[in-house]
Amino acid sequence: MLFVIATMWQQSLHEMAHFIAAIIFHSKNISLHHNYVQHDSSELSLKAKMIIASAGPLFSLLMGILFQLVCASYKKRNLLFLFFLFMSVFGYINFGGYLLVSPFFKGGDTGFVFFKLGFPIWLTIILSIGGAVFLFYAIKMLSKYFVEMASEGIINDKSERRTFINSLVKYPLYFGVIITTLLNLPVVVILSLLYPMCSPFSLFWGFGFLLDTPYPTTYANKELNKLTTISPFLIIAFIVTIICNRLFVKGLYW
Repeated sequence: MLFVIATMWQQSLHEMAHFIAAIIFHSKNISLHHNYVQHDSSELSLKAKMIIASAGPLFSLLMGILFQLVCASYKKRNLLFLFFLFMSVFGYINFGGYLLVSPFFKGGDTGFVFFKLGFPIWLTIILSIGGAVFLFYAIKMLSKYFVEMASEGIINDKSERRTFINSLVKYPLYFGVIITTLLNLPVVVILSLLYPMCSPFSLFWGFGFLLDTPYPTTYANKELNKLTTISPFLIIAFIVTIICNRLFVKGLYW
């Protein structure tokens, strides 16, 4: 549930950044939807259009950094911490993922900006590779926080650690991708489905660090038993997230 909540709210924040940028530049007929922003930009300058397009990925990057800083200062390893961690991960994935697909989708956020700036294809490919490298190191950097969700005993036992990480990351990813893909329907462009269907698998790029890398156990989870019970607040947040998602399908108009 946390996987789905964090994924959908990061996506909504990403689109909200486009929405606010469109308002600032006085675009017309603006509407915010569950996975896209629609507006009439025919009277806007090219600079304004590029700023609106880049607002989403840049805000996602900002969210990734912000929530990583929150994780670094938060001492408890509970459900709230895991929510912060997923928010950081998906913020980085939103940013790096758009760089990664920029050579293939000129209508996407970064693809549109690079195309309008007249970047040659070789430069766009280099930036795409840079997006992949960025994602790898971002996931690697955050890996220790996932491991710290386990108790000290689990962290130091490779077999138990693998079982725990599978429960914490792998299985939520498999089920979460299915749920978030369904919540992204209907779509206007196929690119909107790449985010829920493909981007979360970036977590596997750092899977080896989750399983084998030795980390300090200073902040290991001392209340692991609380992770085995479902919080009523978590259920409420999950339901609210789905309701908000379905309301955004109809659109918020400006």
